[in-house]
Amino acid sequence: MHPARTNSDLYLAISRLGSTARRPLEEFLRAWWFTGYDRAEDKALEPEDLLSWVHEALTATAPPFERSWAREDLDLDLLDGFSAWSRVIRAQVCDLVELDASGALRTQDSYLGLEAPRAAGTGRRPTPTRWFNIDVASYLESGVIATVGGWRPEFEDAVVDAPPEEPLVIGAFDWNDLTRFAIGAQTHQ
Repeated sequence: MHPARTNSDLYLAISRLGSTARRPLEEFLRAWWFTGYDRAEDKALEPEDLLSWVHEALTATAPPFERSWAREDLDLDLLDGFSAWSRVIRAQVCDLVELDASGALRTQDSYLGLEAPRAAGTGRRPTPTRWFNIDVASYLESGVIATVGGWRPEFEDAVVDAPPEEPLVIGAFDWNDLTRFAIGAQTHQ
């Protein structure tokens, strides 16, 4: 794996990884959450470590969905670090399970944005109800863009009104950065 020194390096590397995904986003998130426990004590992850972890989660066995998560209070009051990230991921898993059960993930409108149904009896969740990225590739790419930027028009032969900023050197991601990554991955358009 090439070093990811800039936001554009990370964007390209995560895009390549995301394009190899052969599982639904909900299953990837369960595996990412589960494999996160191996890193829970880490204060921060270098970009290469984040890429290795994502690669691992793309193929790791995902634990089964626990129905009790949907009723849990997953709010982030007084939490930060790994615990906050973990709750965000579990909330996202719950949303995706509920979106799938409602049939919304199979509609043509799914890439225009979906509202998670969150039925009565659902516990508090630390994430917005709106979803824009419901596959692994767009989720990961959007997480990078929302957190550190990095997309360049030349990556997709895009025509833009003004060039984006030059690639920026990035450092390690702490758990608060990774929590922002997960929320941005869901909501970035």
